[in-house]
Amino acid sequence: MKIKHILWASDGSKESRYALRWTELCATRLGANVTALSVVENPDLCTLEIPDDVTRKIALIDRGLERRTDNRLKRLGRVLEQKGIKTKTRVVRGIPYQEIIKAAQSQDVDLIAMGKRGLNLWGRMLLGSTTTKVLRESHVPILTVRHAAKKPAVKRIVVPSSFSPADNIALEWAFEFTGTLGASVCLLHIIQAHKSWDTVKGGFMGRLRRVATEKLDAMLETVSAQKRKGVPEFTRVKAFSRPWSGIVSFLREEGIDIIVMGTHARKGVPRFFLGSVAERVIREAPCPVITVRP
Repeated sequence: MKIKHILWASDGSKESRYALRWTELCATRLGANVTALSVVENPDLCTLEIPDDVTRKIALIDRGLERRTDNRLKRLGRVLEQKGIKTKTRVVRGIPYQEIIKAAQSQDVDLIAMGKRGLNLWGRMLLGSTTTKVLRESHVPILTVRHAAKKPAVKRIVVPSSFSPADNIALEWAFEFTGTLGASVCLLHIIQAHKSWDTVKGGFMGRLRRVATEKLDAMLETVSAQKRKGVPEFTRVKAFSRPWSGIVSFLREEGIDIIVMGTHARKGVPRFFLGSVAERVIREAPCPVITVRP
């Protein structure tokens, strides 16, 4: 995996601007080119009985929106170019998640960067509908960002594991990603357990932790020595009543910079299945999340 082309999906929201800061960091450190894409939704007026003069006014507003969007992207593109990042800008019409996926596939994109939530045509905040659809259907790794970062930095990366095949792929990806950034990699497992389990006699929880640690160590051994060379690595096992909550708690306590997660596919289902744990972590994580499909 080499990240040579990053697609930044912009909708004008603050979350997408936060994603631009991480796009800039990755492009600079990895030597990648950037395509800035914004999708203008076509207003659906077919089912409404609207007078012709009102329709014309809406069309003028709509064209003005497209023009302003194009100008905004070009301004940002010039800023990136001045920083040595080769940048292209595109404004297209259509359904946002479909156009983002189409652009990623047609332009050999290695990473999509976008905000976790965004704005629709009328400036209303969405609950991540576009982001969720892209996450579920894209074949390309996706970097989602929610919080601001004045100066993004990548020093510590976490890969949560439930010992599924998708987690091995995410771990491989994380080592390749961090090799250029000089960050450490932490492989994390959350034991789903109630606090009362600690009172069980016979070292029950201790045995669970040892078994989990051995499995994490074995996972690390599956990564080639070349990819691991020079990358600080460690494992952690935590007990929590809900896995997603345990992951988010660990991120906050340890000040993690980025989390890399594998996603899961269901047999017979053409769409890509995130899983309840992954979706909750993506929503609640205090840091950017990169999702990698199997």
